[in-house]
Amino acid sequence: MNRVNAPQMFFLLVISAILMGGCTISHEYGPYKGKVLDLETGEPIEGAVVFLRFFTMFQLSPGGPVSQNADAIEVVTDRNGEFFIPPHKVAVFRVLHGWEPECFAIIFKPGYGAFPRHKKTKPTFKPSYSIPADQFIVVWLPRLKTREEKRENLFSVGGYSMGDIPIEKQRIILEMYNAELQSLGLSPVMSKKLKQGER
Repeated sequence: MNRVNAPQMFFLLVISAILMGGCTISHEYGPYKGKVLDLETGEPIEGAVVFLRFFTMFQLSPGGPVSQNADAIEVVTDRNGEFFIPPHKVAVFRVLHGWEPECFAIIFKPGYGAFPRHKKTKPTFKPSYSIPADQFIVVWLPRLKTREEKRENLFSVGGYSMGDIPIEKQRIILEMYNAELQSLGLSPVMSKKLKQGER
């Protein structure tokens, strides 16, 4: 068995540190700020969740770019319908990944169409799944009047298919999603994990 001498060991440790350091990437998003209004009345919507997801992108996949969840953050609007998310730095351990430059946004309150996927929400930003950083925005949500509208809107909230996000990062939006399900007489999702605070 070959023994590694001290200079070789030092060299291997330096190379390992360089390679490992290159696998940790970080990016700062935001700030995000704005106001959420009722499309019909123009009144502010208090207690709407503003849920943002952030992704890395692996460009070298044989099937094309593949995105992977890196983090999520959520806040609720205040009595004036306003929200503020300060600059948010995300750091993850990923090999050969870059960053999706924009956040993926969902703005939702039970009884309202979810931005940006519900066809009557306004406005539309570019890319259409995002909200712009460092700009005060106004988002308009339509009231849902029928059971069928509420059922269809559940897919605009997520479907619910955000199992790659820790529960503590999606607690508010999941509680609101479940509230809408229960208003329709349907069973809540991930309720056991939500109560236990599990991932």
